[in-house]
Amino acid sequence: MIVNHFIFDLDNTLYPATARMDAGITRRMIEFAAHITGNSIEETMQLRQDGLKKYSTTGDWLKYEYGHADYEAYFAAVHPESELEELDFDPQLRPFLQSLPQNKVILTNAPLEHAQRVLDFMHIADLFDGIRDIRSNNLKGKPHPLAFKQALDMCGGTVNDTLFFDDFKKYVDGYTAIGGKGVLINAHLNDGFVIEKGREIILKSIYQITKLLPKSIDL
Repeated sequence: MIVNHFIFDLDNTLYPATARMDAGITRRMIEFAAHITGNSIEETMQLRQDGLKKYSTTGDWLKYEYGHADYEAYFAAVHPESELEELDFDPQLRPFLQSLPQNKVILTNAPLEHAQRVLDFMHIADLFDGIRDIRSNNLKGKPHPLAFKQALDMCGGTVNDTLFFDDFKKYVDGYTAIGGKGVLINAHLNDGFVIEKGREIILKSIYQITKLLPKSIDL
């Protein structure tokens, strides 16, 4: 497989899952959901975990299980401007991405303003050919096939020459289901990477991409 294009998830992929922003986003999601459902934080955590087995996003779970269809209120609560206080600047990220010649786009189930905020903070917005956010995909984000098709169209690639990177296995599985090769970012791995079932690669972080690419023809 010759790799000409990259599709990157944003959160917990371009920055590590250990960042405070991950905990902050999750906390705000659960607090918002607890308000909508009328359950305790502890109950909501379990209900949301069960709901995400069926629905692609927390927003969809709230809509179809509790009738809350105001995605804009949900986005505003989960992604306030102050969220950047939870993110640390990574000075290595820009030069690393610049070293990769492949075309790059972002595919995120978050709203556009969040993606732009993070990319601007990291000084990497200009390195991507575009962003496909949850609104631009008609609120049908990953792992819906249309979300991946829109991102492929944006980067000019096909499933045969485009790698997709995400920290959520369900979304990587969605990409492999349409014939692509997905890369699961798992911060809990050791320094090495492994290949599973032929269509999925597991890396500790995106910084291991350089270890992966020389082997890509054999994948």
